[in-house]
Amino acid sequence: MNNYNIIASVYVFILFTASGASVNSITHNVSPGGELNSISRAVQLASEGDTILVDGGSYNEHLVINKALKLIGKNNPRIIGNGKGTVIKITSPGTTIKGFHISGSGESLNAEDCGILLEDSPNSVVENNILEDVLFGIYLKNSPDSVIKENKITGKDLDIPDRGDGIRLWYSSGVLIKGNKIKSSRDFVMWWSGDTVIENNIVEDGRYGLHYMYSNNNLFKNNIFRGNLVGGFLMYSKNIRFEDNKFIQNQGIASGYGVGFKDLDNVEAEGNMFIDNRVGIYIDNSPSSYDIWNKIKNNTFAFNDIGASLMPSIERNIITENNFMDNSEQVEVRGGGTLKRNKWFEGNKGNYWSDYKGYDENNDGIGDFPYIAESLFENMMDKNSVLRIFIHSPVTQALDIASKAFPIFKPEPKVKDEFPLMIPFQLKLNTEYSNYKNPKNLFVYLILILIPITIILYLLKPFSGYLIDRDK
Repeated sequence: MNNYNIIASVYVFILFTASGASVNSITHNVSPGGELNSISRAVQLASEGDTILVDGGSYNEHLVINKALKLIGKNNPRIIGNGKGTVIKITSPGTTIKGFHISGSGESLNAEDCGILLEDSPNSVVENNILEDVLFGIYLKNSPDSVIKENKITGKDLDIPDRGDGIRLWYSSGVLIKGNKIKSSRDFVMWWSGDTVIENNIVEDGRYGLHYMYSNNNLFKNNIFRGNLVGGFLMYSKNIRFEDNKFIQNQGIASGYGVGFKDLDNVEAEGNMFIDNRVGIYIDNSPSSYDIWNKIKNNTFAFNDIGASLMPSIERNIITENNFMDNSEQVEVRGGGTLKRNKWFEGNKGNYWSDYKGYDENNDGIGDFPYIAESLFENMMDKNSVLRIFIHSPVTQALDIASKAFPIFKPEPKVKDEFPLMIPFQLKLNTEYSNYKNPKNLFVYLILILIPITIILYLLKPFSGYLIDRDK
């Protein structure tokens, strides 16, 4: 045996010893009709590092796993909690649970009843499970360096405030969350959990698709946040990377953000799609540090009520090479005013604006004069959101025409892009959205047409008899 093989053998031995695993681990087979037909009994009999292989069937049990084990389900075994407490509680590092159908947790928010709870269980794996009718789905407390992968989680049929969270991380850094589908829960929560990768997940029909605080150095990639009250809201963190995520139809009445940033430093958001939200992106006090710039580049904001909503004091954001397409209002300055010390272009490239009315005489792909967001009605609306109900009314065009005809009414410009792009930049809209028309806008247009016609017909009603008699 050469020196390399000796070193490798010693390393493997140390790894097993440090993890508490037994070199002579065995497999315990559990099945409904077998000699061992209780998972809880198998956990009692097993030693550190053992595997428990559970065959299909239903098991009405609550499991407490306090040793490093591998629980592997075969033929989709069901663990049923019968509506009480937490179904599976894990309190040991290095535990794996894979391939189970888990249902029937309790409904107590105070007790935080869960489908699967990992407490003080670092380096654990929860993979390829189906969780249904659970208050909290998968909950990690002080369980860093774990993996949550390819699980399907559906919450209880409760009002949103009464639900638990689909996935919750609490002081659990270094976690990989990949390929999960979360539906009808309250939030997907990450607090005090940095150095985490969140990739290829789908979160829909909840309150916050992502509720996030005090978690640094995280990557969000290729996730879908759809049909929630808020797609995601991130706060008090730094070094956040967003890549190729989709925020679609998040329509909460009071919020409805695709994503919201508050007190975030050093954010890089690239390749994301914000489609048919009430607000595509909302930015408040981000960045919060005076020597930091955030970068929002190559994203698509399309068919939202508001493409981007920024507080008037926002500075040091680089917002370039994005597509702003057919939003009812491309950029809102919440409370009114002009955005200063943000970059809407770099070098000779700005953003694509679907309402840009310029031209490109030299065919270099850049508009020959700046895009200026200045609308008297939008300025009024930014100061008083109640006016938004009239956004598709003919009165808005009348006000903007008057502001151009009479300089005394000239509005204050909100945004000036010196180098507007003439064609969308690397547009990544899926086929299902390429011909999309916002149904809300079509409904509003219809109402605004029908109401005046109805009023006119009503006013003409007394004269209808006269007109008929006159024709005779």
